[in-house]
Amino acid sequence: MQPIAATLPRLTKRITGKRGFAEAGLIEDWSVIVGKDLANQCLPIKLRYPSQGIRNDGTLLIKADPAFALAIQQQTPQIIERVNSHFGYRAIARISLQQGPLYKPETKQAPELPKLSVKEQQDIKTEFSNVENEALRTSLERLAATTRAKNKINK
Repeated sequence: MQPIAATLPRLTKRITGKRGFAEAGLIEDWSVIVGKDLANQCLPIKLRYPSQGIRNDGTLLIKADPAFALAIQQQTPQIIERVNSHFGYRAIARISLQQGPLYKPETKQAPELPKLSVKEQQDIKTEFSNVENEALRTSLERLAATTRAKNKINK
């Protein structure tokens, strides 16, 4: 059994290759390459090369939030330099900007868990009172309390 992070590049290689991303690392490492702030304002969409088989002097298509497009356009020389440094060769020579809203997955907040009664809390403490390691005992008590609270929601 392997961690999913180890198998993900192999699984997505065919998909990213079809979209012009033979260098899938560009998508995976985008926030590392351009920085977190800039990565929140733009995303790499497609990487095109001038001819088949040549993997340098490409054009990187970036989708940018319209509010930040001008600022991103002014930073294109730095973005090109960072991308090329990441690959270790002159992978891109130009950047083409496409303005539009960026897809950002909605983050759902977990529902608030109901409070356990005093008796339920005491039962949990009693249940784990024989565990000598204090850190382990505290973790087990917290896990049991969370599980019981979630079970109340699911009933």
